[in-house]
Amino acid sequence: MIYDATLILFTPCHRTEAGKYTIYCQRCVERTQQNGDREARPSRMEILSILLRNPYHHSLPFSIPVHFMNGTYQVVGFDASTTVEEFLCTLNQDIGMRNPAQSGFALFTDDPSGKELEHCLQGNIKICDIISKWEQASKEQLPGKCDGTRTVRLTYKNRLSFTVQVRGETEREKLLLMYQTNDKIVNGIFPVNKELALELAALLAQVESGDFERPLQTTANQLKMSQTLRQTLEKFYPKRYRQDCTEEQLRQLTQRLAARWMALRGHSTSDCVRIYLTVARKWTFFGATLFPAKPVSPTPFDGALVWLAVHEDGISVLEYATMVAVHVRTQESNDLRGLPG
Repeated sequence: MIYDATLILFTPCHRTEAGKYTIYCQRCVERTQQNGDREARPSRMEILSILLRNPYHHSLPFSIPVHFMNGTYQVVGFDASTTVEEFLCTLNQDIGMRNPAQSGFALFTDDPSGKELEHCLQGNIKICDIISKWEQASKEQLPGKCDGTRTVRLTYKNRLSFTVQVRGETEREKLLLMYQTNDKIVNGIFPVNKELALELAALLAQVESGDFERPLQTTANQLKMSQTLRQTLEKFYPKRYRQDCTEEQLRQLTQRLAARWMALRGHSTSDCVRIYLTVARKWTFFGATLFPAKPVSPTPFDGALVWLAVHEDGISVLEYATMVAVHVRTQESNDLRGLPG
């Protein structure tokens, strides 16, 4: 009865500014009853949105971009009580992906300190609480240096691949998984030799730019083609394979890339993604998350770094340089400590 009376009381006010804000507050109360109390005070972003965007006109008065590994993003709306689970449900519907339990994708934030760390978000946390806590942590960790316009960066990417879920992958999932694998390859966290790395770079170039066209034989066109190929190498070819190259070696590398790219003429994005993932999945630890680690007591590794590969079947120890699995006895496994980040 009280709820019905409240609606009757608020209805005549919906045309006035105060009445509209009253209706907005009512919605907030209803959502709080549904999802529970907030854990943090409103963030700067939340307050500005309420002041500037007339929140009573929108069922989802706030919005934030979610970034993907292919350099694109999707703006997603939410309200003060939206949880990560609800947020991802909206996102997946917008971009054509399965739910996280099936796809293995998860939402991450950057670290408020500016360090290259990421934090995976649990489904029951509210997006507004995440933003508020991130803002507060940023102020505490960077006193006097906090940029008022700086806010949390959300990234949606694969956390762990499950073999049983591969069959139902959507085209968007495959595309983003390919770019995430490329990021690992470029940064030396995925084992490929130079030739295979060049083949994979050509596949990505075909996906991003389509068929490679040889320019007319003019100096300007040749220079433009050379710049395009160099940029492609920087974006898709492992850093460790090009950092020590001479200018002549880079020129030869771009020519070989051009030849492989031209060989893919007519291949669609779907074809290239399928080929790329088929090749990448031949590595036993495809989809695993790798953490650098070092022994804390005498082991066969003589203090050398190793990789701890976390995958669907458990945790494996890999040689740091080759990323080949090594056998470690139980006690030695206990003597390996993961490094931060």
